[in-house]
Amino acid sequence: MPDEQEKTDPYWKVLRREQVYTSDWINLYQDWVQLPDGSVIEGHHVLDYPRKAVGVVPVNAAGQVMLVDHYRFITDTRGWEIPAGGVDAGEEFEAAARREMLEESGCTGGDLTLLTRNHPSNGSSNQLFVLYLAKGAEQTAPITDTNEIIRARWFEVGEVRELIDKDAIPDGLTLTALLKAFYMGLL
Repeated sequence: MPDEQEKTDPYWKVLRREQVYTSDWINLYQDWVQLPDGSVIEGHHVLDYPRKAVGVVPVNAAGQVMLVDHYRFITDTRGWEIPAGGVDAGEEFEAAARREMLEESGCTGGDLTLLTRNHPSNGSSNQLFVLYLAKGAEQTAPITDTNEIIRARWFEVGEVRELIDKDAIPDGLTLTALLKAFYMGLL
């Protein structure tokens, strides 16, 4: 027997969409949306991210985690992050994760384990993060993304926990990946 929630139509219906701004990076729309109770939200702002994003937690044979030192001008913050970035057109998520790991940390290899697929701001955007852990990664090349990455370094798992405990990781994508890896018993 279906429960009460299954008996109602939970879906919002987009009645109209107006484009406010568009670019290769982000689009902004205003939607007129009908709610299940029949009321209408007029001009709800929606951010559309045309490119999906990936991130990867590189873990070497010694169990250390590679993080990259990144400065973010938008928030004027600097902090340790996992290698991450956008998925190119036609690129598979795993290939994008390996490419970003190489560009930002110089790491290659490792067995990829999917940690999660999530929408970090699902009340206002369709942004999608696909996060992996690469067990057995090795730093075999120099960092090529020197405009974004200041440096990269291996951390002991205890050091990563300490960074999290001290709120020293300001990046939500990184926190989500690391916490999920801890939760899954992979770190």
